[in-house]
Amino acid sequence: MAGTWAALANEPPASIATTLLLTDGSVLAQGVSTNQWYRLRPDSSGNYVNGTWTTLAASVHAPLYYASGILRDGRAIVAGGEYDAGALVWLLNVEAYDPVANTWTTLPNPAGWTRIGDAPGCVLPDGRFFLGQVGTRRTAIYNPATNAWTAAADKINAVGEESWSLLPDGSIHAVDCSNPPNAEKYIIAANTWVADGTTPQTLVDSISEIGASVLLPDGRLFVIGATGFTALYTPPPIANQVGTWVQGPSIPQVNPGQPLGAVDAPACLLPNGNVLFTVGPITVPATFQAPTFFFEYDPDANTISPVPAAATSSSVPYWGRMLMLPTGQVLYTAGKTSVQVYTPSGSPDSVWRPTITDCPGAVRRGRTYRLLGRQINGLSQCVYYGNDATQATNYPIVRLESGGSVYYCRTSNFSTMGLQTGTVIHGCDFTVPTSVPDGSYCLRVIANGIRSACRTVSVTSKFFKELKYEIKEKLEILENIKAIQDARSKRIPDFIDPKLIREDIDIFERIQDEWAKSLGTLAAQVDRTHLQLSRAFIGPEERPLVGPPEPVVEKLDVPKISEERARRESEKTAFNDGRKELAVSKEAERIHRLIHAISRSGGKGIEENGTAGRKPGSDSAKPTRRKPKKS
Repeated sequence: MAGTWAALANEPPASIATTLLLTDGSVLAQGVSTNQWYRLRPDSSGNYVNGTWTTLAASVHAPLYYASGILRDGRAIVAGGEYDAGALVWLLNVEAYDPVANTWTTLPNPAGWTRIGDAPGCVLPDGRFFLGQVGTRRTAIYNPATNAWTAAADKINAVGEESWSLLPDGSIHAVDCSNPPNAEKYIIAANTWVADGTTPQTLVDSISEIGASVLLPDGRLFVIGATGFTALYTPPPIANQVGTWVQGPSIPQVNPGQPLGAVDAPACLLPNGNVLFTVGPITVPATFQAPTFFFEYDPDANTISPVPAAATSSSVPYWGRMLMLPTGQVLYTAGKTSVQVYTPSGSPDSVWRPTITDCPGAVRRGRTYRLLGRQINGLSQCVYYGNDATQATNYPIVRLESGGSVYYCRTSNFSTMGLQTGTVIHGCDFTVPTSVPDGSYCLRVIANGIRSACRTVSVTSKFFKELKYEIKEKLEILENIKAIQDARSKRIPDFIDPKLIREDIDIFERIQDEWAKSLGTLAAQVDRTHLQLSRAFIGPEERPLVGPPEPVVEKLDVPKISEERARRESEKTAFNDGRKELAVSKEAERIHRLIHAISRSGGKGIEENGTAGRKPGSDSAKPTRRKPKKS
């Protein structure tokens, strides 16, 4: 059953493109092609549709189409940008946002790089940030602890407009946009790239674009093509071995004679296990076409079904961004002031839920505590795109609930950013907001919109006093038990009155039924926990190799258009409100054309072809104005 859409009751102060989920449950959002950022907070009941916006500190640059992520300490990192303030520049810049201090800090750039641009990126399980340089084979890793970059292994094929997906086995998977239909993956522990087979059909189009590669709960990747086809990838038992590819269902046509594909478009794994994704009309040669169509992929049925479109679907798909909210809803932005929320149907499988194994029973406002649990990062990065937006949400969110009130705690210091961690216990710190009133609360940890069972905690400003009383009370109980044991063994001390012993025994008899009932309840909870843990880890033997039933694959008759029209309609824009792009250099334009043609390079980078870079004194400084893409 399809989900439903609702518009935010309060529009943001400006048109919004990329968003990131901060670890306090709020949403960090950038104004389109500006350095201005905003924060969306849910209302007091945790409802984002009725949330409110505030303006945050401005970043130094105004990137568009870039790599990003949330680091272990809760900061947001933004790297590169195809545009800067509306100009095509292939931006060489890295910045980090500190949500506590509300400040942006410029970070160092990878050594020797002359541009970053619309690079693919990924936060590694150990919290470092992995980045590729579009148009070359180069990759680099940023270490937040040392604030420094280290050169990583070169890719086998040049970095293209591809989606990088973190896998549970400690590798990063990529379908090569510079040499389709090949795929490869980066083995993090070995710092090496290895070949990983070929897709059953070509998923990369003639302008080197592809859709998202989404990790499913069963460990497979669902790869959405720009050519109207999809594929399913099953990882091998050992990370550096070649995985298995099978054909997925083709994307259904909504309008007869109009094939659809993900020519740079978002996707999101829903709590019910389906994948919500967008596509647009495709042509030969490839172009960016409106409008945007929405679909859900059902892994169990291996089918793709259309779902209602957002109210902002008139735009081309590449403007769309999805973000999984802690409520299990999807925030959808499309470069406009109208922001939509998708509420999916169904519920998650119980074994997908995160589990809390340890957390304090009483907390104080403004203090930081440690929470331990299983699967607290989720089973997937959840939110995907191609290379233009990396908005993964695979980190724990902690919230307190009481009646109809919801308070989000800021999390940090994640023990891992890995996926599908099974029965291994991991942890995170959480800081209790100073605005939380005293009282009893239900504490939950949330991973990718899936919440854990409730843990009862007390928020109090008298923690130490209450703890003293609790210790005193327990010591009194121990003394009573000792006296009862002495009485029953007839080792009665001379200083104890037998009448008092009889009273102690009476007390024990009155409360022993309650104790027995409590112990019985605890034993039942332990049994239920063991039953859940016996299914909690999704092992390789549970991952289907071919994903039956067989997919529906249609024969696509893609409309052919003229080269002139293809040239006009294969350009992205920096604005979605009619404004024109700024003047740019011929060199930037030329690099742009080469990268969009990199799918025909056989995996070579643009420098390897001898076509990038100009000698001093060339015409690279002469400005030109890009023609805006027609609607």
